[in-house]
Amino acid sequence: MLSRRSSGDVDLAIILSYLTFDGHLAKDLKGFYISSGSKSTIQRFRDLIKQQYGIDGRLEDGMGFGKSFKYRYFNAIITRHLYASGAPKGNKTATEFWVPLWIMSNREFARAYIRTAFDCEGSIWFEKQAKIRFGICKEPRLIANGLAFINDLKEILLNFQVETTKTWITNTNARMDGTNTNGFYFKIRQQSIHTFAREIGFSDRFKKRRLSLI
Repeated sequence: MLSRRSSGDVDLAIILSYLTFDGHLAKDLKGFYISSGSKSTIQRFRDLIKQQYGIDGRLEDGMGFGKSFKYRYFNAIITRHLYASGAPKGNKTATEFWVPLWIMSNREFARAYIRTAFDCEGSIWFEKQAKIRFGICKEPRLIANGLAFINDLKEILLNFQVETTKTWITNTNARMDGTNTNGFYFKIRQQSIHTFAREIGFSDRFKKRRLSLI
């Protein structure tokens, strides 16, 4: 089980959120990276790591659908610190993890963490009204942990008076790497979208612009 630390700061909370959703901590703890189709996201992560640890990495082409990029670091000492602070290592769909307690127990750390989580895994669109949804994937054997992690996120939102729907789990889906996963999803309740916009919002420029149209 990962350590739930009792101290930290806002920038570290953002870094851990990026690594939990759009990033990756090597299983052997020798390095880490962020992967994104947005160069502004890559640059923000790079700036945070530079400010927090004083190191630079290297830009690589990513994989998957569409054009994406990776920004990779090779530093075992910093990687071990990130793991000790609460970032999951290895394949996140096959690993148990929770929101670190030091983030859960601090309002501003939690706000920064959940905002970054929605930057990475949240989606916003319009039907008759605006819709905001969040989702992650886990292997079928980790359904209990997937629900527990989602409940951590929903607890953070509720602390900001943002109400959410019930979590729903999608049928097992085969991934490109050959593993099977279930999706875990929830939406922001319609009456809480303005509260979400005021208290949490997005840092991602595209999603932020969409949210501003509400």
